Amino acid sequence: MQLTTFLPLALSALGLVNGAPLEKPANWKATAWGIDCSPGGCIYRFNITGAQTENTPAFSTHCEGTTPNATVCDLKNITAMVQPAGTPNWTVTVQHRWSIPEPEYNSLQEYWQSGSANVTETAESFTIVPASLYGVA
Repeated sequence: MQLTTFLPLALSALGLVNGAPLEKPANWKATAWGIDCSPGGCIYRFNITGAQTENTPAFSTHCEGTTPNATVCDLKNITAMVQPAGTPNWTVTVQHRWSIPEPEYNSLQEYWQSGSANVTETAESFTIVPASLYGVA
């Protein structure tokens, strides 16, 4: 393929990827936070809810897993990961993924939103401020 053929094709494909953040989403509320540790590791659990905004669908789910692994929550498009941040602190990271049908192109637009919060062992609830929202059409 010659450069004159490849270059317009490559440049047109750039429009399919959008790494620019969209409108700032609503904060996520986590409740019923708990973490129990033993010599074998730590198990965490919490509920998390995100309100619907212009750019993001609402969600509400329960997350439970072992540190420091990423774990799919009860709602399969939510992933959580809890990592130690120095006793008694933990960094809780949550990712929300969803798709929107694009009938004109017979495809799906994929979106990801993630955020994290530092949480103490004794906290019962906390707020995550999503730091990023990305999409690929």
